[in-house]
Amino acid sequence: MDTKTLLLAVKLIALLSIAYLVFLFVPLQAHHLLLVISVALILIGGGSLLKYKQHGDWIEDKAKIVDIGEASEIVAIGQYSKLKYFYPVIDYEYAVDGKNYSGNTVSNETENVWVPEVNGWGDPNPDTVRWWLSLKPGDDIPVFINPENHSDTVLVKEASKARRSHHHALLLGGVLLGLIWLTLVGMIAP
Repeated sequence: MDTKTLLLAVKLIALLSIAYLVFLFVPLQAHHLLLVISVALILIGGGSLLKYKQHGDWIEDKAKIVDIGEASEIVAIGQYSKLKYFYPVIDYEYAVDGKNYSGNTVSNETENVWVPEVNGWGDPNPDTVRWWLSLKPGDDIPVFINPENHSDTVLVKEASKARRSHHHALLLGGVLLGLIWLTLVGMIAP
């Protein structure tokens, strides 16, 4: 078991233990757990979408690739299966107002740019899906620069459809749980 999975398991066990204690010792207030989970989902989903929205006014410029590579991560997608994902690792240089900068942020989240080893049908994804394989050191690449802090950059400023739907699902799940909580409070209140 990898470290990320172990850490997630420990957090879930701690969360479930706290929920159990609340249900055990203050059952009439247990419905507030729904509110806490609802707020957490709204903050996580909405906060992630806001990160991408902040890139809307960033300045597009050209950067020169210094070094480029590929990394991979194996992710459990079920109890017995794992899937390998590939993503780019790019070091680049750019200049703003005559001052040179360097960066290596491809996107806000690795999951935004990673590509699975196989598609939804189980067939290997072609190398053309991994757009970074056609790049080499010395190539120019578009970079998006924060106008307020020129050392803050990304190469991919938009969320992919998959990531955007993931964040929208978290946000919507939080709103629905909040509505369920409001319904419960209305039924419990005298």
